[in-house]
Amino acid sequence: MELPPPAVPPGLYDEAYYREVCGDAAAFAAGDLGGIYAWAADTLALGAGRHLVDVGCGRGELLAQAVARGARATGVEYSEDAAALARATAPGAEVVLADARALPLPDACADACALLDVVEHLTAPELERCLAEVARVLRPGGRLLVHTMPQRRIYDWTYRALRLVARSWPADPRNEHEHAMHVGEQTRGSLRRALRAAGLRDVEVRYGEWVHDGFLPSWRARAWWRRAARVPPLRPLTVANLIATARR
Repeated sequence: MELPPPAVPPGLYDEAYYREVCGDAAAFAAGDLGGIYAWAADTLALGAGRHLVDVGCGRGELLAQAVARGARATGVEYSEDAAALARATAPGAEVVLADARALPLPDACADACALLDVVEHLTAPELERCLAEVARVLRPGGRLLVHTMPQRRIYDWTYRALRLVARSWPADPRNEHEHAMHVGEQTRGSLRRALRAAGLRDVEVRYGEWVHDGFLPSWRARAWWRRAARVPPLRPLTVANLIATARR
C-alpha cells in the first residue's frame, strides 16, 4: 500500500541540522559518540550475536556503539544527509534509506530496536504504523527502547500555568525547529497507549532526568523550575524527557 507523504519532509533534516541543531551536536563535532548512545547500547545489552535496528538513526552514534560492541547494526533513515553521516560515523553498520512506516527488513530479524528522539517527529497515524513495523521486525522477546523529548506537559501545562502570571511571555515557547518538526510530542500516557496498541508487552514508560528550562524568559522562573523538578509530585510537570521500554 502506498504511503501518504510524511508530515515532516525529509529535506528539513539536512546536514546542517544534524551538525548544528540536533541534540548532542557539540559532542558529535568533538568526536564523542557516547552520552545517550552508550546508555542506549547498555540498556539494550548490545553485543556479539545481537542485531540492532535503529529506526531514525540520525548521525549514526548508536550504530557505532553497537558495532564497537560486536553487534550487527542496521540503521534506517529517510533523510539522505543523515544516512550519509551515519555511514561515515559507523562504517561497519548497514544504513538503508527508507521510511520508518515501511521498514525494508524481514519479519523477526532484530533482537533490539531503538527509536531515539524520533517519535516526537511523527504524527499519531505515522507513529502507529512505525510501531507496527517495529513489532513486526522484532524477534519474540526482542526489546524496544524509546527516548523522546520534550514531553508535551512541560509546554502545554506547566508553561501555560506560569504564563497566567507572566503574560508578557510568548504564547508558545517552542523554537522554530520544534514548530516545524515536532508533530507528535508525547505524554507518558499517550506513549504508553501507542506502545500497547502496537501489540507490544511489558510496556514501561518513565520520566527521565533532563530538566529543560532554557526556553523560560526569566531567570527566576528557571530557578523555580529546577527546584520544582526535585520534588517528586512535580516531576511530571517539569522533567522534559520520557524513556520507554517494551518487548515483542
